[in-house]
Parts: sequence; structure tokens; C-alpha cells
Amino acid sequence: MEIATAEADNYHVDLPISGSARFRTGRPEGVEGTPRRAAVFMPGESATIHWSGGCAQFCLRFPRALLQRELEAMLDRPLGRPLVFAEAMDVSSDTGRSWLDTLWLVERQARHAHGLLDHPLAAAHLAQALAAGLLLAQPHNYTDALAGPRRPAAPLAVREAVELIHAHPEHPWTTASLARRVAVSARSLQEGFARSYGVAPSAFLRSVRLDRAHAELQAADPHTTTVAHVAGRWGFLYLSRFAAAYREKFGENPSATLRSA
Repeated sequence: MEIATAEADNYHVDLPISGSARFRTGRPEGVEGTPRRAAVFMPGESATIHWSGGCAQFCLRFPRALLQRELEAMLDRPLGRPLVFAEAMDVSSDTGRSWLDTLWLVERQARHAHGLLDHPLAAAHLAQALAAGLLLAQPHNYTDALAGPRRPAAPLAVREAVELIHAHPEHPWTTASLARRVAVSARSLQEGFARSYGVAPSAFLRSVRLDRAHAELQAADPHTTTVAHVAGRWGFLYLSRFAAAYREKFGENPSATLRSA
């Protein structure tokens, strides 16, 4: 059987548990899926899947925002470009088998009428473990950054500025106003952010605002909420710039997120 899909909104991992399947996405290479090799699909890509007779597979979807938040926490900085995985995943390697162990734990719990997945906190931890495991087990364009030396802990002034941004991202912060609040010079704060997070304070603030806008659009009622209202609420005065930055970070227009809310 052959199936052609529309463009995916999220990341997908398809793992045959018997038989085989051929996966092809927008990228030139294809994946011959077996119980030892899974296929990883990116958001924004269509796919063609050919199942052989007797093939059964386990399909797992990872929301884009979940993987992004987990990777940003691992790197301790905002992402500068979208996350892109290698297309084929070797689940017979040591890291692949470790990730599978977590996946089968979740699968077994899903069979219980009153298991861990009935508890939101436990389910959230299991989802986080699967996301973190995928980021560590499967190569992607941030793998080298995860394996490289970690930046030293941020200085106190930078940590205080980050706390202010997270507490009140809608505030019209500037580098100068943040620097005054944490009692350092603007240049010192810029240098501290560059060393600790690899971005300027303004870029860090924009990333946090985009995350808040994304979360609000996902939860909003499209009949009573507009993209312009959400953008203005989080400090974006120019709708076209907001849409461009949002699309770069989340891979879709803000209006698409609102329509699917």
C-alpha cells in the first residue's frame, strides 16, 4: 500500500515493528524502514510511504514547540534556526535502544486502564524524557552544539535580566533599561548575554515573546482573537515583522496556528 501525505505540522517518528516500509520526504534521500531503522519526518514536509505486506509500525508525533523548548533548555539559549533531524534513525545503536526502552515504557502504560499516563505530571515527565532522548539519540543540526563544551554559568546580572524578561516579556525592555535594573552598564550586559547565551538581550527578549505569542495563539479562540491582538499584547508593533520572525522560529504563519487552535 502506498500513501502520500500532506505537509506535516509536527515532527514524526515512524518505526516498523514488523516487515518493512519505504519512506520518502521532500529531501532527496529515502529511508528503508525496518524494526532496526526508523524514519524521522520534519514539519513542513510532505511524504510518500510504501508499506510492504505484513508491515506494522509505531508512529509517534512530537509537537514542534515541545522539541524546541527541550532543546533550548539543553543548550541554555534560544534556537537561531529550526531544528532539522537526519532522516534515518538507527534504533539498534546503544542510544537508539535506550530511547526505545523509554518508548516501550510509555506504550505499556498506555495499555493500562489506570496507569502513569492518567497523571498529568507523570505524563509530562514521560513526554519530556522521550523528547530529550530523541534529541540525544538522533543526529540533527544542533548535535555538535550539545556535545561541545558548555558555556559557563551566566553572571548574576545576566541571570537577573533573564528573570525580568521571563517575568514581564510584554514590558518595553531595552538593553539600557535592563542594564539599569540589574546595575551594570549596557555594554557589560550585552557582553554577558553574548558569552552566556550567544545572543544579544534584544534577541533573547524577542525569542521569549515569540514563545508566549505562540502559546497564546495555540490556546486562543479563532472566532474572538486576532493575530494582531496577540502580537501587540507581546510587544510586536509591526505585524509583518512579527509574522516573519514567527514563521522562521515555528515554521508556520501565526494565522495557521490560530486557525488550528
